[in-house]
Amino acid sequence: MPEKTRHIIPPTDASGHVTKPEEKKAVITDIDSLIEPPSKPSLEGINVAKIEKAVRSADIGMIIMIFIMLVFGLVILYSVSGPDAYGQFQDSSWFLTRQIRFTIAGIVMMFIVSFIPIEFFGQKWIAISAFILSLGLAFATLAMGVGREHGASRWINIGPIQLQSSEIIKVALIVAFAGYRATITKLRADGKIKQPKSDLAKLLKNTMIDFIFPIGMCVLVDIVIVLQPHVSCFIIIAAVIFMCALISEIPIKSWLVGMLAMVLVGGAVGAMVLALSPADTRDRFMKNYAHVFKRIQIFNADEETEEEESTLTKDDTRQVDNAHNALGSGGMWGVGLGNSRSKYNYVSEAQNDYIFSIYIEETGFVGGVILILMYLVMFLMCLRVCWRAKDVFSRTIATGCTALIFVEVLMNFSVELQIIPSTGVTLPFISYGGTAQISLLIAYGLIMSVSRSGTIRPSKKKEQLSARAVRTGA
Repeated sequence: MPEKTRHIIPPTDASGHVTKPEEKKAVITDIDSLIEPPSKPSLEGINVAKIEKAVRSADIGMIIMIFIMLVFGLVILYSVSGPDAYGQFQDSSWFLTRQIRFTIAGIVMMFIVSFIPIEFFGQKWIAISAFILSLGLAFATLAMGVGREHGASRWINIGPIQLQSSEIIKVALIVAFAGYRATITKLRADGKIKQPKSDLAKLLKNTMIDFIFPIGMCVLVDIVIVLQPHVSCFIIIAAVIFMCALISEIPIKSWLVGMLAMVLVGGAVGAMVLALSPADTRDRFMKNYAHVFKRIQIFNADEETEEEESTLTKDDTRQVDNAHNALGSGGMWGVGLGNSRSKYNYVSEAQNDYIFSIYIEETGFVGGVILILMYLVMFLMCLRVCWRAKDVFSRTIATGCTALIFVEVLMNFSVELQIIPSTGVTLPFISYGGTAQISLLIAYGLIMSVSRSGTIRPSKKKEQLSARAVRTGA
């Protein structure tokens, strides 16, 4: 007898429709999930985990160093600026209270910038915006700047706020140049820049893209600045952009051809303008730079020739002489913090350009060595970030901001030690100045952003350097 086939009747509901069998529920085997329910997936954007990761990846050493420098600077500023502040505003802490506000604002912006991934600042629109901001501020200061009594129009008034535009321009140009070089490097790596067949045409095109165009745009901004005239800012920007160009993987051939072309064209244009300009225009131009020539004359004068020079008076050389005397009167240990005599109107603007001389008078040789060592430690920390940068943009940003800070340090020290003529460059993080303090802290924040999100391990750095040498030498 054949075996009867068993028919399985599917389950039906009350209306007779077939119902699907229920799926077996997943068995939870993780004992931790029984004790504590699994967390919900985090939303996109900023959350607690990302904030904690950003804090853990921050360079604690650099943060501690900048706080030490800022506190040190506020103490020095209060000690130096008291008499001048009381004489002008009847409040010996006037400069200190304002500098504290600027410093707090700068610290907030520094931390905001440092926790933003450095790749964000490498976007094309940010580079374009930074360059437009630089050029716009330079022209605005040239057209309606104030401060001619100091020899140059360095400030612009925006309502109740007075900005020293050159400090903003310095940082913005670094971002613009780094963004341009990063964009060109990426386009070339993706094969989106077509190369001509001829070797000469290829060389000229690469020179134009890599050197002449970016350097020419920075030179344009620098020329507008020197026309204000703001010669010290002109020198600083030239030095900083030069450092950025050195490490931004510009081929050597592009360097040589680009420099030769720009020198020849610049010299020809300058000679043509000089030859075609009327005599009164040339006289007005020379008068506009009279303060620069006087500073050079003061620097070259000595005690024997000072009396014979009819164009120089004791009042012209008073500030330089008194600052030099203050620098030498501190001895080994100084006269004591707050006990300087030179700050009682013997040195004008003691809280700005000549703050180092007054500081040395009060703390002596030992105090000067301590401050120099603090700058040296900060420089080595920044240099480590530059060395470990993972790409062109990160390396250019870190190098440019480091050069900006320490070129100003060297120029201020050189003026105080009478190595170079007076320039009006303040001492970073020490001298009084709102725009300078905030801008330098933003630059320091960019370096910390590179340290947090734009560096690689030293083991991979050697491989990157050998690959870069092959590219730049081609």
